[in-house]
Amino acid sequence: MPGQLSVNERVLLHLSRFATDTPPKEYPPESTQVGIAEGVGISRTHVPRAMKTLIKDGLIEELRGRVANRDRRMSVYAVTPEGFRKAEETWENVRKSLLSVRKASGLVEMEGKAFEEMLGRKQAMSLVSRMKDGAIELLERRRAPVRDLLRAPEIGQFHGRERELSALDAFLGSDTAVVVVSGNRGYGTTTLVRKFVQDHEETDVLWIPVREQITPEEIESSIVDFGKRIRPTVADLDSALSIPDMIIVLDGYHTVNEEVVELFAALVDASTEAKLVITAREDTPAYNWFYQKTHVESGAVLETRVRGLDEVSAKELLGNADIEAEAFRRVYLMTRGQPLLLRMLRDNDAEGLKKNSVYTAEEVRYLLFLKDKTG
Repeated sequence: MPGQLSVNERVLLHLSRFATDTPPKEYPPESTQVGIAEGVGISRTHVPRAMKTLIKDGLIEELRGRVANRDRRMSVYAVTPEGFRKAEETWENVRKSLLSVRKASGLVEMEGKAFEEMLGRKQAMSLVSRMKDGAIELLERRRAPVRDLLRAPEIGQFHGRERELSALDAFLGSDTAVVVVSGNRGYGTTTLVRKFVQDHEETDVLWIPVREQITPEEIESSIVDFGKRIRPTVADLDSALSIPDMIIVLDGYHTVNEEVVELFAALVDASTEAKLVITAREDTPAYNWFYQKTHVESGAVLETRVRGLDEVSAKELLGNADIEAEAFRRVYLMTRGQPLLLRMLRDNDAEGLKKNSVYTAEEVRYLLFLKDKTG
């Protein structure tokens, strides 16, 4: 019976709507893990489990490809020929069955074939894919995501970081609730996470800068108030953290008071449906770290360390495509691919280089000379 469609069958129906004979230049957002979760009406953490079984059965395949309205390659999923045949078989069974459809007037029974004729095949298949408790919500309207990025920095040009962004994408679909993105000052942890949430524009996001003097009460109040904007019944921190797939960014963890350390430790140990993304400085004092090695080993916390840009991305950021090979090699070795320093070099910001590095005045002049040298 259609009312008993499994999650896997619904995922297969969802993806079959975007099947093509040849690989597209750009895949639709609906073929990503986030798009599948939205299209089927399940938590993002449930998607990888369904994918694993469907891939094992040869019904879908995982690929890396460009996604519409995204400027980087992502993991996407497509039905195989066998998967498409299975989806067609499932849909034919739906067409022959009675469906429970929830309209404004109440719950009614409707033949699947009539439902398809009323809405068109793709729209009917989309609504069946999102069935809840065996019923189709005909008048369902998806709410717009709530995004509080007023305290988040703007980003301009973004270069590289495919590995780190892929790790964060995987985190969204995992059972892990906390990811710590760490790096030394100037290596772009904040920019990386800002790009990550920008790419996931359909997701609820709250951005909280972690100032040195911030209090636990400020953090809790921000999370609870944000939760109420999504779910008016939210009354406290626990109920706010129970909202599935919401992303809370706590940006700039470094030197904080003991009460804030304790709050972060409690967040790591909390039972939460929300996703916590914490950017932290690697030189954070040992007494301020809020999680242990055992948290990482058990999968409660995921760590992503940010290092220098790869050579291709560093050269792009430097802005001189014709730079002499040896000159670029020296620039890359001296800066270690650090985005902040490369950006200052590009902008001829000698004072910024002096203030944000250990370079001597002579070394700064040398770097500025090298970055303009062409081969």
